[in-house]
Amino acid sequence: MSKLMPQDPLAALDGQQGFNPPRYGRAGRTTEALLQAGRELLRERALDSITNQEICAAAHVTTGAFYGRFKSKQAFFEALQAVMAEDIDGRMAACLAVVEASDGDLQAGVRALLSEVRRGALRHQGVLRATIMEINGKAWQGVKQRRAGFVESAVPVLVALYGEEQGKGDPEALRRRIRIAFQFAIGSIINAILNNPGPLRLSSAEFDEELTRAFCAYLRA
Repeated sequence: MSKLMPQDPLAALDGQQGFNPPRYGRAGRTTEALLQAGRELLRERALDSITNQEICAAAHVTTGAFYGRFKSKQAFFEALQAVMAEDIDGRMAACLAVVEASDGDLQAGVRALLSEVRRGALRHQGVLRATIMEINGKAWQGVKQRRAGFVESAVPVLVALYGEEQGKGDPEALRRRIRIAFQFAIGSIINAILNNPGPLRLSSAEFDEELTRAFCAYLRA
């Protein structure tokens, strides 16, 4: 099972505006506890409804410890977004490298990539939801740009896997269909983040299987 946090979750905060880097190990653990508390609270509640005092209580630290690390709740939320981006982007890049280096088929490659997208969304569901709902939308634009970059990196990998399975076809048409298939799949995941309507839940591995089935069926149609 994937770890919730990268090995050094605070590395993503180097130079982060409004964040005071911890000098000692205990302060670093306090920072991690605060971030974890914020992440968990955001799973169930909107950002505006959560107070700094509630974050501190959930992390079992004082409000002084909070303000020793973060200038404001907005700076804290931006730190959560930075850690989220580092975690998701790093894991997705690593997953793509594994798929590219493996000798699996198209379905296995698609499943691996979509599973990582879903797991990343699940790990950071509350932060992602709050980012989507944020009024100015700047951070969400960054998320969309990074996902578009991931899709573009994945396209030639899946073209190669499709070619091995189906033989050569129109490469430009195939690239377009892969981009569209990703749009459908990622859109379904975003809907689950915002609404979790069912019958497939974001927490269910069955989501991966059904997304993979739909993605590959569309490419093969």
